[in-house]
Amino acid sequence: MLVLESSEDRKKLEELLAQSVPESMKVYGSIFYINRGNPLNMEVLVDSWPDFKTVICKKRPAEMIDDTNFYINTYNVFTKDPENFREMLWSADVINWNQCLLIQGLQQCIDDVIMSTVESKGLEAKREAGVLFVRKMHLGVCEKSLNVNLEEESSDQTRRHLEARDDQPVFQCSPLSDAEAELVNTFWINGGTENSLKIVCQCIHHLPNLCMRDPGGKPISFFVMDQSAEIRMGYTFPEYRDRGIFTSLLITFIVFLHLQTDDFPYHFITSKQNVQIHSVARRVGLRKAPCEYFKWICRPQGRAA
Repeated sequence: MLVLESSEDRKKLEELLAQSVPESMKVYGSIFYINRGNPLNMEVLVDSWPDFKTVICKKRPAEMIDDTNFYINTYNVFTKDPENFREMLWSADVINWNQCLLIQGLQQCIDDVIMSTVESKGLEAKREAGVLFVRKMHLGVCEKSLNVNLEEESSDQTRRHLEARDDQPVFQCSPLSDAEAELVNTFWINGGTENSLKIVCQCIHHLPNLCMRDPGGKPISFFVMDQSAEIRMGYTFPEYRDRGIFTSLLITFIVFLHLQTDDFPYHFITSKQNVQIHSVARRVGLRKAPCEYFKWICRPQGRAA
């Protein structure tokens, strides 16, 4: 196992991982941020270099000090060789199996590897699957007109929700503040705990996010980007749903990301049952990836997270 410390090596790895999307998206998005200031203090592990087979992105050991917090103890993984990945899982200096932890990947082939490893170690594990939506360019489809289309639709939809009308209040877009992390954590479907609040705070403080505010300045719709460039933690208050507000907000956000760099690896993950969000993802130019999203929450027997 090697920690890839050289900026030149990490840039080369980013280029190589781009050739394996969408299956590599979780590690590709992670190293995208690592190579651009590393705001969440992460590191990238490879089995060997430059001829790597397995990549794991996680926070640096100094950050992973709470044995109960799998939101922080998260490992994003990609492999070209499941048996090589198995060897990495058994390496003492790769994963701390004494902690509650979360593994994320986009490859069916690693499921048996993870579950058999967990069983051999006598751990508890919960496996969940989801649907991945990515940019067309990450499926090999040309995006030549994407920026123009998004800007036009964003302008139209945002104007619809921001303009003053006789029968409609004025809404405004702005980033979330650190003080609003509690609000996001409360309504995040995967949050609601003190442990989840820690990652919410980090993401809001260091990474892009956006919300729509009512005339009093209260967030009514919002989402946050995480350390793998996934757009998540989204929520719209019930009384503001079915108005296109979330879609408008998402389009505005994506236009902003495109202005930062044309190759921003943003993506969206949701449940198979959430067909309404599937429709929103397609409307903003994302497409369903052929690979599924998987996460495994693992913990020592009897330990709560």
